[in-house]
Amino acid sequence: MQIGNHRLSGNLILAPMAGITDLPFRQLCRRFGASLAVSEMISADTSLWGSRKTQTRLHHEGEDSPIAVQIVGTDPEKLALAARINVDYGAEVIDINMGCPAKKVCKVAAGSALMRDESLVGRILEAVVGAVDVPVSLKMRTGWDR
Repeated sequence: MQIGNHRLSGNLILAPMAGITDLPFRQLCRRFGASLAVSEMISADTSLWGSRKTQTRLHHEGEDSPIAVQIVGTDPEKLALAARINVDYGAEVIDINMGCPAKKVCKVAAGSALMRDESLVGRILEAVVGAVDVPVSLKMRTGWDR
């Protein structure tokens, strides 16, 4: 498989999971065969980045390439800025979260709730892809509800 100019060594990819895919877990999964391990989601709202948890998610020291970071939000400009900052911190792939079904994410129209608004998704994709020179992917599910 290839994502942009990143040729993956195998076909196992660790999906981003909140509270699970921290750096040590990603490194462990890479050691046991995952060719890509995506970070936990990082909010596109940079005013929330002061927390120790988010600061930890922004750093990738010792992580194997390609480094993939997932961002979450609803505002195209904020998502574009978050993508640029994450690339500055070493991200080589930006993944947009359009699959999280958690109530606290969906109640602000983010995650899988984004699939309700195709025009917003289009604006988000245009903004993020236009903001960075790395591949942009998105995680989605089969639908925003059952």
